[in-house]
Amino acid sequence: MNTAEGNVQGDGYVRGIDYTHGYCAELAPGMLALACASGGIAGPPPDSTTARPLRYLELACGQGVSLNIHAAASPGEFWGIDFNPAHTANARDLAAASGSGLRIHAESFETFAAREAVPMFDVIAMHGTWSWISAANRHLVVEIARRGLAPGGLFFVSYNCMPGWASEVPLRHLLVQHAELAEPPAQDLASRIDVSIGFAQSLADAGARFFRVHATLDAWLRDMRSRSPQYLAHEYFNRDWHPMPSADVAEALSAAGLSFAASATLSDHAPGLGLTGKGRALLAGIGHPMLRETVFDYLANRRFRRDIYARDAAALSSAAREERLCAIPFVLLQHPDHVSARIQVSGGETVLPPHVLEPFVAALAEDPAPRTLRELMAHPGCLEIGFANLLQAALLLTRAGSLHPAQSALAIEAAAPRCKALNARFLEIAATTGKAPALASPVIGAGVYAERREMLFLRALARGKSAEEEWARHAWDCLNPDAGPPAVADEGLARLTADARAFARIRLPVLRALRVA
Repeated sequence: MNTAEGNVQGDGYVRGIDYTHGYCAELAPGMLALACASGGIAGPPPDSTTARPLRYLELACGQGVSLNIHAAASPGEFWGIDFNPAHTANARDLAAASGSGLRIHAESFETFAAREAVPMFDVIAMHGTWSWISAANRHLVVEIARRGLAPGGLFFVSYNCMPGWASEVPLRHLLVQHAELAEPPAQDLASRIDVSIGFAQSLADAGARFFRVHATLDAWLRDMRSRSPQYLAHEYFNRDWHPMPSADVAEALSAAGLSFAASATLSDHAPGLGLTGKGRALLAGIGHPMLRETVFDYLANRRFRRDIYARDAAALSSAAREERLCAIPFVLLQHPDHVSARIQVSGGETVLPPHVLEPFVAALAEDPAPRTLRELMAHPGCLEIGFANLLQAALLLTRAGSLHPAQSALAIEAAAPRCKALNARFLEIAATTGKAPALASPVIGAGVYAERREMLFLRALARGKSAEEEWARHAWDCLNPDAGPPAVADEGLARLTADARAFARIRLPVLRALRVA
């Protein structure tokens, strides 16, 4: 989640521990446009052709990583707000590096909602915040959307949903209560969190009936122990934590004149994947869209939703939908040998059949340039696949991070210098910390996830080091400023050198095609 809580009902938000630096791919304008087209509505296009640029506002933008990448990589006018001054300072630093013109405001929802001189936005996005703020602040978010979303505009919201959190809700209450009331109190929040998780484990070990009834809680506690204190503090230990049914979110946003348009989780656009045959039949027999979403949540036991709501969205005819989808270019984000047929979906897992996956990926891999579905349908290897199967493969592989919609050539060239400048800043950050999770690609108008060692290899390359051994040495020096004994260093360098060689062979060509390297 990100940070957004003001002081409307007192101070209940975690302070003193900054939230993690993360990137959310679903927030990219091109991804939103793809989800809308697939869902049959005419959302704002990824490359605005209107008299003014696309206007995009991210509420509770946190450290500003996603927002800065999109402002640098995509055409448009981008705004962001977050109440935490440390987070907005980081966001402004990134914006200054890219020269994107991103506007960052260190404001609460209450202050921003009271602003008079605010334009109408085509997209308002809020990732991982709705479930972690008070009812009063959710009301302010609805008011911002009511006043600030343009006709035909999109509102993206992601949140913890029910019924997937039904077991954890009472245990989370106990964890927070223990962190607040246990004696003797630990000196800092991170220590209190650790002690509280340990107490919950001791309760399970004592044979508490609650844990026997809710068998999934053991795995949840193990997962919590693997997480950083920063993540746990903001995810579970602030005052507000409200997983809720999707129907409740829809009712709240209806007050802003918004209605559910599409899921931003692209695998949801192939209904029933991962479900049993009876589950698919049950889902197919439900006409009302929100009831269908609720039933899907129960069938999949969903814990998290990424939803797109719209104001006065124009519905696309079947022919117009197909025409729009056929015109979207796609590009591979992975080496073709690394594209997996197994895709995680809301209902579990699905497998793309070889007769669809293999020719589809092979056709894309022939040329690093983006290819539209129309061009792929005309490819000799894809003639027998058909539009429906190609579209499903494109949606599922995009959801899996293997594929991404691309921008127009004009948008790519305009974004390239901004992305280059922002990526240079990310590479400098990677030299000392792990706080740079992605790099900006002008080709896709979005971010490309990269491990820290990959960024360090790129940093070495940018500094004129051409040999993989030099990349490995550079990465080793950054990752190990206080190097250990020679034997340890030799072993670590050997591993990094092998990684660098694999990077040069497999990953670097893809990053160059995306104009990241």
